[in-house]
Amino acid sequence: MSVLLITKTLTKGGAASGARNLLGALRAAGAEVVALDAYAEQRRHPLRLLRTMERIYERSLHDAGTHCLRLGPPVFDLERLYKKYRPDAIQLCDVSGNTVCFSDIAAVPCPVVHRMSDFWPYHGARHYAESPPERLSFADRLLRKRIFDGSVMPDCRVAPSHWLAGCLGGKGIAVIRNAVGIPENVRPKGLRAGLLRFGFISGHVMDQRKGFMTLPPLLDKVSTILKQDIELHVFGTIAENKLPRFDTVRIVLHPPFKSSELAEVYGAFDVLLCPSLRDNSPNVVTEALAHGVPVIAQCGTGMDSYIRETTGALIDFHGPVSAGSLQFKDVLRKISCDFPRFSRDAHEYARSELAPEVIGREYLALYNRLSSEVA
Repeated sequence: MSVLLITKTLTKGGAASGARNLLGALRAAGAEVVALDAYAEQRRHPLRLLRTMERIYERSLHDAGTHCLRLGPPVFDLERLYKKYRPDAIQLCDVSGNTVCFSDIAAVPCPVVHRMSDFWPYHGARHYAESPPERLSFADRLLRKRIFDGSVMPDCRVAPSHWLAGCLGGKGIAVIRNAVGIPENVRPKGLRAGLLRFGFISGHVMDQRKGFMTLPPLLDKVSTILKQDIELHVFGTIAENKLPRFDTVRIVLHPPFKSSELAEVYGAFDVLLCPSLRDNSPNVVTEALAHGVPVIAQCGTGMDSYIRETTGALIDFHGPVSAGSLQFKDVLRKISCDFPRFSRDAHEYARSELAPEVIGREYLALYNRLSSEVA
């Protein structure tokens, strides 16, 4: 099967990691894939000036999480690309209104599938709007006028989590989890006597969506209750003078890292903490599991689709500290008492359910089903 994969970028940010993982998954499952990167395509193109003007407008009058304007044509013409490559399916990854024109989907005879990283554009101009706006803002109206009015939809939207699919609602939605590369020679980890090492990973540590500020009171209280030394390894961008105060927890700061350094990163701590309230399916969760690192994540988010009782736990980081600390303490005791098993099960779960060839086959099955429905 031949697939044309289109994405905003294959190199920058978490969404790019998701696109690269999907590209690898499709190829691992035997598909012939042509991948097109909008950022790379427009690097030496006059369209780059228009894209810069669009972002200046959006950031100045709205915010960085709003995308509502396209000036001029998009980077890629779907109808022209179909005639050039004749794919069996077109796979959209993290795209924006200036990557493709959604109305062009109607002119393409093969299935068009959109793998979503967030709610844009189906819930308006904001990327993390969990429900459509009750009242249209100016940005929402501009989005409908210039980019997406809802009249033409992809043949299927793929949500990497049941949470995202549930928030979207409606027809034409499938749930296929994110693929992750499986490292070789991963052995079950063990805990150091008298020390618990946690990890927190975010491009920008103090990004409000990531929930880092829930950790100081929670970890300090748990450290006191358990009478246990705790280290928190923080990976990402943050100035030391912006770091919140921890009374009993030792903080170890690490800079952002490259994909080639994953083994060292996930070897630096024992349990990954993900307190984000609005995460669809963070790459760090699947990467941690693949490296045999259990994950404690925020309940009621997309991470529900990735965490099992034998690979970590789901708790409420954002509730009252007293209740959260008791819940966290109980979870830690359960994981600590049988840590090698949790570590082994995390890796085995990722290998059996999230490996590239497994996820790739799910996508190919979806394309085949959609093609048969069209026929």
